[in-house]
Amino acid sequence: MTRVSRLYRILFHCVVWSALVSCVLVLGPRPSETRPMPWSSVQVMWSVVPCIALFYLHAYWLMPYYLFRRRKATYWVLLITLGVAVSFISGLAFYFNINNHAAGHTYPQAVLRRTAPVLFFALASACVGAFVQNSRLEKDRKEKETEHLRTELSFLRGQVNPHFMLNVLNSMVLMARKRSELLEPALLQLAELMNYMLYEADHEKIRLEDELEYLRVYIDLQLLRFKDDVTVQFNVPGCVGDQRIEPMLLIPMVENAFKHGIGLVETPMIHIDVNITEENVLSVTVRNKYRYMLETEEKKPAGIGLSNLKKRLDLIYPGTHDLQMERRHIDGTENWFSISLNIPLQ
Repeated sequence: MTRVSRLYRILFHCVVWSALVSCVLVLGPRPSETRPMPWSSVQVMWSVVPCIALFYLHAYWLMPYYLFRRRKATYWVLLITLGVAVSFISGLAFYFNINNHAAGHTYPQAVLRRTAPVLFFALASACVGAFVQNSRLEKDRKEKETEHLRTELSFLRGQVNPHFMLNVLNSMVLMARKRSELLEPALLQLAELMNYMLYEADHEKIRLEDELEYLRVYIDLQLLRFKDDVTVQFNVPGCVGDQRIEPMLLIPMVENAFKHGIGLVETPMIHIDVNITEENVLSVTVRNKYRYMLETEEKKPAGIGLSNLKKRLDLIYPGTHDLQMERRHIDGTENWFSISLNIPLQ
């Protein structure tokens, strides 16, 4: 709780109790021939202040430290003791009221007449204490849930790096075996990717422009390996502004296309289209050819990259994202896999 909100709460309580005491003074008995003297301010203080003390001690001390911690015996002993003490103190002020004293009321009678207000304050404070406890439990639950989601999201995001780096290093090994002159440029590209993953991917949100540049570097790195063996179309908006996105959210889609769209596929082709709609929704579609080998292939579960992507989307954009995957067979000669993602931008 911030200092300002705590101050507002204290002021609120002061205003409420001041209004209550003012009502007692204003609506109390008036001087007359039969009732020559109203309640004095001192008597009002002695009658109301103990009840106020009972209210706060019960709601913010007895209930949290004894009742809610399963120390019920101690709780009831202290509550009864406190209630009796407040009744005696408040009854004392009631007894010395000139009207009651003149009417012949005894002190025990005055105490009994103050029992009902004391019980009312005790019940009211019990309601407040229960409400405060429920609010505290709900706040703790939400904090634990948020921390759990943050931890799970961090774990899922961390899974992307090793999986992605494994594929990149395999490409480097092939270049090294061929003693390719492209190995040095590829290492520089890898260094750029590592810089992004180390210093940018830890942020909760990054610029969409940086994420698209990361995809471009990854694609260039793959083209260094495959050269003209694959055709890649990477279409992005001319201006993306200062839109924000979860880091490394799009790479599993592109990585999956290179993983399954190259190899035994004739004339490999990968199409990547990125658009921003008028409703400020990011639309990404990745299409790649693949080799259809078995009738049961379409029932195979998604790999770790796409499975990871689904979990991250459920955590980051619950109920606001749209992820679609589709396999199409064209004239029995070409097989295309398409994955489309729509998410709101910030």
